[in-house]
Amino acid sequence: MNRKWILPTIILMVGTMIVITALFLIGPLLDKRITAGLNEKYPDYTFEIEKVNWSLISSNLELNKITIASKTEQPGAWNLNGEIASVELKGISLIKALFQSNYQIDEVIVSNSILEGNIPPRDKEKRPILSTLNLQIGNLIFDKIDLSLKDPSSDQTLSVKEGVLNIMDLEIEKLDTLCILNHFDFKVQQIRSVSPDSMYTYQASGIVYSDTLKNLSIDSLLIAPNYMDYDFTKRFLYENNRLEADFKHIILNRFSAVDYFNTGNFISSYIAIGSMDLNVFRDKRKKDSPLKKPALQELVYNFPGLLHIDSIGLNGGSITYTEHAEKANEPGKISMNELKVNIYNVTNDSIYKTKDSTMEMRLEALLMGKSKMTISMKAKLFDHLNTFLVKGSLAEIAVRELNPILEKNAFVYANSAKIDQINFDFSANDQKSTGKMIMLYHDLDVDIKNKRTDETKALKERIVSLIVNKKTWDSNPIPGEKARVGIIDYERDSTKFIFYYCIKSIVSGIKSSIIKDLPRKKTFLQKIFSNEHKKQKDPTKN
Repeated sequence: MNRKWILPTIILMVGTMIVITALFLIGPLLDKRITAGLNEKYPDYTFEIEKVNWSLISSNLELNKITIASKTEQPGAWNLNGEIASVELKGISLIKALFQSNYQIDEVIVSNSILEGNIPPRDKEKRPILSTLNLQIGNLIFDKIDLSLKDPSSDQTLSVKEGVLNIMDLEIEKLDTLCILNHFDFKVQQIRSVSPDSMYTYQASGIVYSDTLKNLSIDSLLIAPNYMDYDFTKRFLYENNRLEADFKHIILNRFSAVDYFNTGNFISSYIAIGSMDLNVFRDKRKKDSPLKKPALQELVYNFPGLLHIDSIGLNGGSITYTEHAEKANEPGKISMNELKVNIYNVTNDSIYKTKDSTMEMRLEALLMGKSKMTISMKAKLFDHLNTFLVKGSLAEIAVRELNPILEKNAFVYANSAKIDQINFDFSANDQKSTGKMIMLYHDLDVDIKNKRTDETKALKERIVSLIVNKKTWDSNPIPGEKARVGIIDYERDSTKFIFYYCIKSIVSGIKSSIIKDLPRKKTFLQKIFSNEHKKQKDPTKN
């Protein structure tokens, strides 16, 4: 069973097992007969009903205070326990129930449900039978659901707080383990989940979906690591990003949750995100993972269903990237603020295999909160080399504003220098990137830092700094000459994600813009700027 069906399955299973048993046993001594019938039909559970009210005139049935207890913990079962305040059945069709074995109800209201149970392991999961009878309900309302689930074989948990679900035109055939939902609305105060490895907690709050409007809104979405920076990364053998994200005011327009639950297809005309604050931490002293990372397009192709999003808009927020470089005493940091991002045509629809189509992204931000940066990217869909094109620019900024990342990660401290403007343009694919860069700057002067002591004024560091400044151009253009054009040329490391690939491509253009007589082989000076150092013997040791 697809994991997206966990919540609907549990909710429907509990509601329908009570409803159908109540219908089947309408008659005298209702409370005792219904209770006995539930315990007989579902032998893995014990049911108790405090009170049953039946109105023959209005064809209404109400069950009050229903308790559910799992008799034994069984592998692959949900093992549910809890209490339902009341189940009210309105407009029961007695003629169809008695003479056609077809149970039809106008409306069912299940109120104040508090349930807890297990998430079965994927390899042992059993699909529960939702109904032992043919059942039709015009309107099934679950009013105020509090649900708590856990996976006994891992640290995974899932909880729903104050959920409301309204299912319209529900039909469940006899012995069904999965039903097709035609229309439903829902509202949830909070959904909270802990990942199976306990590394992350995910929390969504203020969730509202309208099937009529085809609109899903989420007030906030949190991705929270359960461990601090170094405690998190030391739990992995290889380099791994620790992500902490806070999204606000998310709206999915023309999105069918019904279609997603029934088919797994994710289709939306526009996703609006009010803001995103993202913090990323990476410890470069760990081993490099030998696993190949997917290309940008492959991330989209790998979605398990049909994916088609016309556009995504982010209207604010920030990204902060913190990295502890090899042999550095402290981590370095770089940030982008006042983010505005638009993404277009995110799809894995195979129809584009025969069309010349691209997925696009446009980004505007303030680098280190100071300089306006713009980047545009176009990725060809279903291109056998996963080709993408990148263009970008950076406005005026003092280089010392970049010292928080330069001195910790490249062991370079900028005393002076001002970047007047950067423009770059390159093409990249699964193999390499090539392009050009024009970086206009003046008064470049740097000091080289000792990796162990962070010292810049010791004799050795002064000599190295002198050599570096002699081997680099202090400005572009040099007075009386044309501006130099930097060359972007970088071979892709398939074990790194696209972000690393793009940054390294841009750095190659910066190096060729500032280093005099750049040779083909890497020199000591190039290693300083590219921060290519040998790994420590113990990558987990701080």
